[in-house]
Amino acid sequence: MDASPRSSTDSDRDSFVSGRSSPLNGFDSSAALILVPDVASPSSTTSLTFNFDVDGEGDDASIEVDEAELQLARVRSSAIPPLSSFSAFLYLLAPYLRLGVLLVPATGLPTRVAVPTLLLFAALSAFTRQIWYMLARYVRRADMEEIVLETFARGRGKQSRRAALRQAVRSSGTVFRIILTALYLRYAVDLLLPCFPDALVIPSRAIATIILAAFVAPIYAATSLASRRVVRTTWISVVVYVAWFSVTTYMHAKHIMVPTWNPQSLGQLWQGIPALAFTFTTTSTVPLYASLKGTIDPLNIKSRRLQSFKLLSVLSVAISAAFILPLAVFGASLRPRGFSLPTPDLQTTVSVFAACSLILSIPALLIPSPAIPLPYTLRRAFPSLSKVLIYLLALCLSVLPARVSRVGSDVILVLAFLSTYVVPALLHIVIHNFRQPLSIVVPPTTPTVGHFVEPSESLSDELLQAKERTLQRRRLWRRLIWDVGVWVLLLPVGGGGVVWAAGRIAGRW
Repeated sequence: MDASPRSSTDSDRDSFVSGRSSPLNGFDSSAALILVPDVASPSSTTSLTFNFDVDGEGDDASIEVDEAELQLARVRSSAIPPLSSFSAFLYLLAPYLRLGVLLVPATGLPTRVAVPTLLLFAALSAFTRQIWYMLARYVRRADMEEIVLETFARGRGKQSRRAALRQAVRSSGTVFRIILTALYLRYAVDLLLPCFPDALVIPSRAIATIILAAFVAPIYAATSLASRRVVRTTWISVVVYVAWFSVTTYMHAKHIMVPTWNPQSLGQLWQGIPALAFTFTTTSTVPLYASLKGTIDPLNIKSRRLQSFKLLSVLSVAISAAFILPLAVFGASLRPRGFSLPTPDLQTTVSVFAACSLILSIPALLIPSPAIPLPYTLRRAFPSLSKVLIYLLALCLSVLPARVSRVGSDVILVLAFLSTYVVPALLHIVIHNFRQPLSIVVPPTTPTVGHFVEPSESLSDELLQAKERTLQRRRLWRRLIWDVGVWVLLLPVGGGGVVWAAGRIAGRW
């Protein structure tokens, strides 16, 4: 299957719209066809009626707007509005350089295991991003909610199911980002508390968390990822990670043991290969695709821009892998022979860099969180109430007792694994194997051959359907290649990971 599962090849589409006439006797199914709508038909108008969630809070308002303007308005009003290629690349790269990379030196896996495992998950991460990209092209909407609805609630008469699925997608996204933010905050505090000199009074975890939260709050107050302060803060987090990586590399070159952190805040799943899998988990792939295009319609964009997303995605994975693989070599042995212990100043420097990279990445992680459903009166009186509640929930979760934090860390690891490696594969399989294929050239209102229609209309419909069958066969053969990779991703990787996590929690291994 090619990168555009929704349509045929460019040559097929160009030939279709070129308007070449087809022979009437012994028609050729591959001949070009053109469908000319009736000018007086209501379907030819550009003004369409949509149920559009105007404020993002779950209230649907039926408004009559131009389709292109509606799509552009949705993207501009979202937390991830149209972004430049440079900014989109930043948000594609930054998720790989956060908590997971700090745990790579602590895995203790031998190099022959750690390096291939990291390369495998890096390739799987790029593969899943490509799956999201193709799903967006196939359903004609670069919107994760629409992809899920098209997969499990396609067609009319399923309003209740669609509403429930939409709310489930939004709620799961909010919960995931809140728990992950709490984990970042707690881990950063774990890194900073030992850095205080003995002569000073070591602050409690709650006080340290409040100080860090007060520092992040002005940046989090931005309305979208397009804000300059959010973009600059995210770039600084990447630069700080590079500084941490440089110091770590220097220590290894000087035969100084690289500090490793495995605090009590992390659960029993955060050991070995699962930590490497978490390193390449990502979020916001589909919204970033929409923001790069400036619209949620994958066809309303020049082909050059379509190709740029795939290029930026591959570059982000390749660059992050280059900054992570050496850490797997450093952590091949927790206590290498001939290595000396780091000095307190050097260990403090590494800890501060690691904590700052986590703290500075929180705004970009939390800002795209879907709003918490609240009564309309509260939302109207306090427009920022949902945003404040999300932040407060993350702060409260970060100061819970260690035993609760360990459970939460295991939950976030499983959720990150499922959302990155399992969900896109499952959606691809369901939408392509258990749902009727979406039409390529035949309009939904085209009558089936054999209905009582005019002879000319019947012939035109028959030509369209023959063209549709030909293009569907071509697309089927291309998709078979992707189906093999998707099934491998779903069963051995996803199923095996879930079974391992269940056995680990049950104490089987």
